[in-house]
Amino acid sequence: MTPETLDIAGTIIGTLLTLMIFSYLLGDNPLYRLAMHIFVGALMGYSLGVVIQDVIIEQVWEQLPTNRVLVIPLGLGMLLLFKFYPKWAYIGNFSVAYLVGVGTAVALGGALLGALAPQILATGQAFNAASSLRLGLVDSLFIFVGTICTLMAFTFTAQKQHGLAGIWSRIVKAIGTVGRVFLIFAFSVAFAGALTASLSIFIGRIQYLIQTCLHIYNSLSGG
Repeated sequence: MTPETLDIAGTIIGTLLTLMIFSYLLGDNPLYRLAMHIFVGALMGYSLGVVIQDVIIEQVWEQLPTNRVLVIPLGLGMLLLFKFYPKWAYIGNFSVAYLVGVGTAVALGGALLGALAPQILATGQAFNAASSLRLGLVDSLFIFVGTICTLMAFTFTAQKQHGLAGIWSRIVKAIGTVGRVFLIFAFSVAFAGALTASLSIFIGRIQYLIQTCLHIYNSLSGG
């Protein structure tokens, strides 16, 4: 097959799959489910090919003679194969426990070092002389108050308390209420960003369909 034929076939298939996905606007139907199955199957097939070529062959098979440490991840990966057999599935729990432990540690480290610590530093630097000149005192106070109130929004105390504990509980509750307002604005901005990205993808697919129709029309008309 020539490259031109492959290009035309790819355009037709892409257009048909796009229309099959858009058919979901009319409700769940076999065409939409077929398109989803094709997408998942192609994704899994591509992922399997990448794993075999880039991981098993290039990183394990070719480097194993010179790097014996690769035996450890290779062994853990082989243990996962026991999950296919219910009688021996518990053997694969060692690999699963390792993956869960490493994933939790990485996520916790990323949350502390990548989100919480930089936010604390940025809040403290908001009142520096240079930062105050750049942002202004109002912006610095807004950053400081927003950070404190948002953190207080995740503090849960007993509802009915007396004395100083009751006063402190009501203060924390009031500050947490302000923090939830900040969270609402943050989630609203995130949702707006996700919606904008979705609309951009939708507009891109509509443009793709229009260009395909124009290409077919020009080909049929000989223009």
